[in-house]
Amino acid sequence: MSEQDLKLTGILTIGLALFSAHFGVGDIIFPGKLGLDTGSLWLIAGLGYFFVNTVIAYLGYLAMAKDRVGIAHMAGEIITPFWGKVFGAILMLVVGPVFILPRVASATHEMSILPFFPGTAIALTLGVFFALNAYVCLNRTAVVDRLGNILSPALVLFITAIAFKGVISPIAMPVASTVTSKAAFGVGFNFGFNTMNAIAAVLMGGWILNVFSLKGITDEGAQQRNLVRVGLVTVVLLGVTQMSLTWLGASAGAVYPGASLGELPLKVTTHLFGAPGMMIFALLMALACFTTSAGLTATAGTFFEQITDGKLSYKAVVVASSACGFALGLVGLSRIVGYTVPFLMLLYPALIVIILGTYFLNVPKFRPMLLGGVCMALLFGFFDAVKVAGFEVSWMQQAVAAMPLSQQGFPWVVPTIAGLVLGSLFMARAAKVKTSGEA
Repeated sequence: MSEQDLKLTGILTIGLALFSAHFGVGDIIFPGKLGLDTGSLWLIAGLGYFFVNTVIAYLGYLAMAKDRVGIAHMAGEIITPFWGKVFGAILMLVVGPVFILPRVASATHEMSILPFFPGTAIALTLGVFFALNAYVCLNRTAVVDRLGNILSPALVLFITAIAFKGVISPIAMPVASTVTSKAAFGVGFNFGFNTMNAIAAVLMGGWILNVFSLKGITDEGAQQRNLVRVGLVTVVLLGVTQMSLTWLGASAGAVYPGASLGELPLKVTTHLFGAPGMMIFALLMALACFTTSAGLTATAGTFFEQITDGKLSYKAVVVASSACGFALGLVGLSRIVGYTVPFLMLLYPALIVIILGTYFLNVPKFRPMLLGGVCMALLFGFFDAVKVAGFEVSWMQQAVAAMPLSQQGFPWVVPTIAGLVLGSLFMARAAKVKTSGEA
């Protein structure tokens, strides 16, 4: 073990900070709704959700540990450096200032403030929320410690209490599922896009690598080992909480069959804890939303400072992100969620190819193959995004419907594999031409 390897307490502190940065409003509302919608097939659906938000997220951390730069560099090695920066910037804006920051702030207002102070103006809630957000994030060396030592333990305590009570004293047994067993895994997989944990992993991995450098951990091997260990703590916590909350939603199906996305977690908490459940839920929601906002704001500051070579300073991005979150948060939670989904359908398949390619392959050697896969993933991700956004483009939808696995929710998989194969054929042909030329 190197002197720069973190001790267990350091790994747990940063792992808790990362977990709390991941665990936002989506991680509270979407697993339960998935369980409610899939009923007796909650476990299969939950495994699909688990695969996206835990397995792929951890592979994201492993890829970051191997790359040691960031998602813009990872994507740039496959596409081009410029378009890698564009791809990374779009991911960061979607997961940060444009969608997630306003989403978590609006959720705090609607689910933690209004039930107790119904006359509160949303602008007041958002103003206080983002003023605190900026305060926590402006000192970049203190963000992880503030999250890991103070806010995250409280968040974990609330989640544990709810999950433990719901598991040992189920609300009811899950009802028969309206989803087929063949489709359940795909439903969970696509549901998992909403929480964006795999995207967050490749972005937050860059933030944590920067934190390591600030803490004097500069040895490449130590940085890699520390990120792998910290990432494991993070995704284990995510996996346990996600499966527990999916079960809670499934167990509530017989009692609250018509509960909406936002209503379900509140109904579950009040059912389990009675009148104090509303306060528990409000505190859980506020903590989850604020820790996610702080983690993503610090990540955005580090990311944009890095890809602009310091032209955008960390502090300037923190202030701008907080201001953007405030302005867009006035739109309201339900509309923000609706705007987010098409971008996720567009970006997620390509991101999965980039993560898997970076971790398992020598990217420069296999670049043509990976480029073919990324291009096809983006193309069919775009087709899905157009459909989810509500636009009727018949030839796109016919192309999606004609793909194998489309009924299971994976129309992009076979085209992506075809892109990988075509890219590998091009790579082999180029190598043969080169060999013939040398001869």
